[in-house]
Amino acid sequence: MTSLSTNVSAGDMMESPLHHHADHTNATAGGIVMAEDKFRGHLNLRGNPEDNAFTSAVESVLGVALPLKANTSARNGDSVVYWLCPNEWLLIVASGTQGQVEVDLRLAMGDQHIAITDVSSGQTLVNLSGSGLAQLLQKSTVYDCHASNFPAGKVVQTTFAKTGTTMCKLENGSMDLVIRRSFSDYFFLWLQDASEEYGLRVA
Repeated sequence: MTSLSTNVSAGDMMESPLHHHADHTNATAGGIVMAEDKFRGHLNLRGNPEDNAFTSAVESVLGVALPLKANTSARNGDSVVYWLCPNEWLLIVASGTQGQVEVDLRLAMGDQHIAITDVSSGQTLVNLSGSGLAQLLQKSTVYDCHASNFPAGKVVQTTFAKTGTTMCKLENGSMDLVIRRSFSDYFFLWLQDASEEYGLRVA
């Protein structure tokens, strides 16, 4: 059975995981800037990357080819695809469209053996930027985020403090982090403490 997600409208009483930190700032011009990309649709997709019908169906729906190389990503407008493992990807789509995207994918793939799970309610997307970002990452994650090891478009699954996260570097040098909703408060409290010397601004 296919489930449709409800679109976000002005009348919906929806709150993002980090809504209560929206007005936080401890610096006029924060060396760390956090912006939550609220209510994006998150779909976990599994399928056979060697099946041309599968990869073609995804590309026809999202307008972007599935990244097949480890730790890579692809994007087209509001649609972003993260490689998670050889047969698993995270699709991030425009707010409120995840239900329709799921339907379109299932229709495009017909009887193919796939798995699509809407995980939108369990996680959120956060962008970190600013002059202190490199130093913040050094103290917050065990992964080497130096530019020589972490080019734009790369995706890694690691930890930020003790929070599991999927991180992707953008062309502008900022970092997108997908974090679990249940860890959002912990994530922010760590971020607030770790960025004290740089200043933190919530955009």
